[in-house]
Amino acid sequence: MMDDFSITDERLVGALDELRWVNRLLGGYAATMRALAPYLEARRGRPVRLLDLGAGVGDYAEHIVRWADRRGLDVSVTAVDANPATAAHARRTLDRRLSPKLRARIHVAVADALALPYADDAFDVAMAAMFMHHLEHTEAVALAREMDRVARDGLLVNDLHRHPLAYYGILAPARLLPVSPMFRHDAPMSVLRGFRRTDLEAIARSAGLEAPRIRWHWAFRWSLSTLGT
Repeated sequence: MMDDFSITDERLVGALDELRWVNRLLGGYAATMRALAPYLEARRGRPVRLLDLGAGVGDYAEHIVRWADRRGLDVSVTAVDANPATAAHARRTLDRRLSPKLRARIHVAVADALALPYADDAFDVAMAAMFMHHLEHTEAVALAREMDRVARDGLLVNDLHRHPLAYYGILAPARLLPVSPMFRHDAPMSVLRGFRRTDLEAIARSAGLEAPRIRWHWAFRWSLSTLGT
């Protein structure tokens, strides 16, 4: 349902906002920062430009700039989503949640992640969190290639592990808790569209990524990274 761009009302807004607590409580932010934090710390004193694809409500971008600001790091994020309604909600949410100083570090743009309007090496890092599972295999390969093209230092993908425990673990709260209908439908489906290690290995190989590192994270998440420190 979240892939349906014709849905622009409170159904979309509610589901986007609910993803924030999922990413916080179920290890989404932690999985991304496990790979990203050492990279950012190693570049202290230098500005770092991140590209966040499939950015949704912009919560990963918000988490990263807050984390960087607490540590005195100069990090800016371009948060991209293909859905104009989603991007508009992200802008409103970030305007409300961030100080002017931190808000200025996030630019929200509308673009196709498979055909990015950015030059080669326009960013230091390209990341995609909870986005790749929305794509078919050939599209996931194309995404990895685009990320690799626009990112000088490497890419970082954070996505779901397709596993029965993960499926039933999210199915129960999705049915029992007072969540939006879109979240109730999409959360279990997202797990079914997630990845096994071999899937990510095949994507990395087909995309021609150099020295990809694939790690498992709690709770039932994978990261695929070509970042070095």
